[in-house]
Amino acid sequence: MISNRRNFYFKSQINIDEAIEVYVGQNSGKQLNEDLRNAKEEVLIISPYIDESKLDELLRLKNRSVNVRLAFSDLNPNQFKNILKKLIHQNKETNIKQREKREKLKNVFLILSILFLVVAVLLLSYSVLHLASKEYSILNFGILFMSLLIMNLSFHFWRKKNKAERIEIYRYDYSEKLNFKYLRDYYGERMFIHSKIYLIDKKIAYVGSLNFTNKGFTSNFETRVRITERDKINELREFVHNVFDDDINFKKHELNWLGKKVYTEEKY
Repeated sequence: MISNRRNFYFKSQINIDEAIEVYVGQNSGKQLNEDLRNAKEEVLIISPYIDESKLDELLRLKNRSVNVRLAFSDLNPNQFKNILKKLIHQNKETNIKQREKREKLKNVFLILSILFLVVAVLLLSYSVLHLASKEYSILNFGILFMSLLIMNLSFHFWRKKNKAERIEIYRYDYSEKLNFKYLRDYYGERMFIHSKIYLIDKKIAYVGSLNFTNKGFTSNFETRVRITERDKINELREFVHNVFDDDINFKKHELNWLGKKVYTEEKY
């Protein structure tokens, strides 16, 4: 039967509003997409692979005050930065006192550098003119030596001005745009979740082979089971929340570490 058709569908009605549906084939995410768009309270997703474009749908749900939680195990290297930037917000804080200190020191050292440079040039010019006239006196040689010392002081204050410009005035931390759990490799202790689970509004559950990707939802030949049996949904929901809340067996990402991987941090 499957060889002659591009899909397989089976539904077992438990009662009026509770059923189990099995779908095998392409476009297996069509109904799931509709259920996600109509979510009112909560969406929980576990999927090893995710797409950048699919995240936009979850962010729209969050903007509608839907509680969204997402767990995944792997990222396409080409989408790594873009996906994490959609999930992580960079918070930049300016240290006002440090900035004022930096500007003050920079200006002071700049003025001192210019001042000593002018004095050094004047003294050097004076000594060179007299020495060129063959006035080889101790005074002229002393002025020449003094001009070189003052020139060195000018360079010294210029270096201090450059150092002052590098006083750090910005501090960064990171927050989640979306509640997520990135189950990556921890020092060789690989915790790879291959389950695909979707829970919507405590009323609808999906399990199967359907990754949270465009190909998984449309072109791939996938299997998905849609469940609306309340007791089973409640049990599955408790299991999924345990995955999110378990930071021992299912270790949580380090938010600041990931943030530094995808964002630049201007310090001064």
